[in-house]
Amino acid sequence: MEAAELTEKISNCLKEGNIEGVKEVLLSSHATEIATIFHSLDPADRPKLLSSLDTETASKIILELEKGQRQEILSGLDPEYIANIVNEMDSDDAADLISELPEDEARVVLAKMPPEVVKDVVTLLRYPKDSAGGIMQAELVQVTNDSTVRDTINWIRLIADEVEDFYEIYVTDITDKLLGMVSLKKLVLANPLIQVGDIMEQVPVKVTPYVDQEEVANIFKKYDVVSMPVVDDEGRLLGRITADDVIDVITEEASEDIYRFAGVQEYIHPIYTPILTKVRLRIPWILLTLFGELLIAVVIVHTFKPTLERIAILAAFMPAIMATGGNVGLQTTTIVVRGLGMGTINIAQLFQLIFSEIKEGFFLGVICGVVAAIIGGVISMNEPEFIKLAFAIFVSMISAITATSFIGAAAPLVLYKLKFDPAAASGPFLTMFNDIFGSVVYLFIAMLIF
Repeated sequence: MEAAELTEKISNCLKEGNIEGVKEVLLSSHATEIATIFHSLDPADRPKLLSSLDTETASKIILELEKGQRQEILSGLDPEYIANIVNEMDSDDAADLISELPEDEARVVLAKMPPEVVKDVVTLLRYPKDSAGGIMQAELVQVTNDSTVRDTINWIRLIADEVEDFYEIYVTDITDKLLGMVSLKKLVLANPLIQVGDIMEQVPVKVTPYVDQEEVANIFKKYDVVSMPVVDDEGRLLGRITADDVIDVITEEASEDIYRFAGVQEYIHPIYTPILTKVRLRIPWILLTLFGELLIAVVIVHTFKPTLERIAILAAFMPAIMATGGNVGLQTTTIVVRGLGMGTINIAQLFQLIFSEIKEGFFLGVICGVVAAIIGGVISMNEPEFIKLAFAIFVSMISAITATSFIGAAAPLVLYKLKFDPAAASGPFLTMFNDIFGSVVYLFIAMLIF
């Protein structure tokens, strides 16, 4: 059944108060499909739909929603129902949801939850949301090194409903200090009477709770692991980070970089973010770009007006030079920022990388310059000085592309060295520099030639 048809059926059932009809319609739908339906429903119907579901399904759906939409729905739900939803979640997801509630409401929800769940959630809430501790979950399989294989398997049977998707059993001493790990396959194949300490392996990698989540994602990629333990400074086991958490981190970090490329420093949802908030977040960078472009206009009027009045066709080629230079600069910045994020380049390669990009920019400039000069010469064939015009286009194209290649490579590396976000190097700043340099240099060269 199509999403539009499902949405219409559910809306009709909700209007009629037919909750059983809603349940029947959603019986064969996946959580992500139901979350998609939420986007199309009337806002007043969303809490009703969530309340009609069992808490296990509701807990999966609410995690699929955008943050703004999730907060909107939670504000219309009873704290006890929210507590029931949270009880169905892994501890890391539960902590994330609780952190989005108003402080007073969060306390009420926590008071209605089992003490053992509250303990895990409160522990996780102590860590920054974008750290290893903020994305780890407390649910894991842990045994002491003197436990037998048989006892370990029996223990797994007892807690299987509490821990989902585990592939490693973490081995600790009686003080919870992490000693090693045993894969599930190795455990099943081992002699039931031997101790797990005799078959455990060294943990390939572990992190402390305050490591940044982006670094955690890079570690997962480097070591190709499906889960990773989190330990405190004394090596005591605190929790684990799983691959699905890392996928969320990668998606989140990629989204942040995309927004920063556009000059937007915070997440903006096209529908659920309030209009005034969207304007507030975007206007500083737009005004910055506007002032830069107005500066170009002032310089052109006061410095190059006689040249443009005498050779008016010069103005026709300014957009081509600025657009080509900007495109090359943006490509360079994207490549460099991605390389820094993926760890494939580092600050020690600064001069090597910049020199390489300048060379590449020069060759691109020569190619584009030749093409643009030929086309410019053909178009202006009837002009008495069309050869000079073609030469001005050629030199300006090389200058603009080479300069933006330099800025596109150098700016992210310098910002990274100064501990700023390198993604902020592109967007408005690169656009403004490219337009200033491209237009001014082009007209300056034309002024010298003509």
